[in-house]
Amino acid sequence: MGEITLDTRSLDLIKMFEQSLNLPVKDVMETEDVIFFVLEKGGTYKLFTSDEKKKALEKIKEKVKKRVNILDYSPDPEQFFRNLFYRYKVVSLNVTAGESGYVVNVKVDPNYKASAIGKEAKNLRTALMLARRHFTVARIFIE
Repeated sequence: MGEITLDTRSLDLIKMFEQSLNLPVKDVMETEDVIFFVLEKGGTYKLFTSDEKKKALEKIKEKVKKRVNILDYSPDPEQFFRNLFYRYKVVSLNVTAGESGYVVNVKVDPNYKASAIGKEAKNLRTALMLARRHFTVARIFIE
């Protein structure tokens, strides 16, 4: 199981998000250009089906001056990884338990493969860091 440590900045981001959107946040991870909010199951549905909540999210993006990515948490590793790579149009996904953690093979739409990996594998490394906060993950492969 991964470990989540939240600093003051992270707690402030969670507070701002929860107060603005009235949705519970399970985790938040910030990189130099993106903030990832991991919501309790069903949170993204509630967010993206409410115009009021979508407007509040836009205000958050303006305030933090970064891109904001949102995904639902799932205790099921396969569903969690589907949620994590959702924006890259997952074609297939295979999660196997290995000695040193899960090995995840994600096949995404070929048009999104470069984005899923990112320049110098930045997006892939970020996805791995986020996944390791919730699961013991050995490797992630993107096809």
